Amino acid sequence: MALQCTGDFMSSSQRRFIFVVGLALLLVANPVSASGRKKELRSSPEPLAKVYLFKADLDGAIALPGNSEPASGDVAATYDAETHVLRFNARFLNLSGPATNAKFFSAAAIDRVGWATVAAARPDARLVTGTAWLDQEEEQELLAGRWYFNVATEKHPNGEIRGAVRLVNKTNE
Repeated sequence: MALQCTGDFMSSSQRRFIFVVGLALLLVANPVSASGRKKELRSSPEPLAKVYLFKADLDGAIALPGNSEPASGDVAATYDAETHVLRFNARFLNLSGPATNAKFFSAAAIDRVGWATVAAARPDARLVTGTAWLDQEEEQELLAGRWYFNVATEKHPNGEIRGAVRLVNKTNE
């Protein structure tokens, strides 16, 4: 249908046609049942990912063995249960020397030595970031609250600062 440019922009049949098309589009976008109530569109949306937020405060008091160094730090992490990906940022200050390693460990309790699960690249930096894929056992240990983060230095090879990794929040439940 071609529009004609005359004194009157559209004829009444053209306006009616546009009105009917617009109404049809509106009804498709907002379906209404015969009773006049809006219909619920039933589709199978993708399930929302479960993302967990974690935090750890690092200090020498809970390192094994404990120490009174002025060092401190913190870790912020997210874990996506759909993709099994852990992303983290760790920062530390006032260490007795450059960090020789910075790792997540899994242990039955914070006062025990665990086994390394995820190591941070470039631990000698003040801020380290990383991404790791977790297997099912690592995921279970993390979600059960059995992880800690440990930063070692030459002076404290078993760890100068350490902190329990605790669940802060779970989103999209």
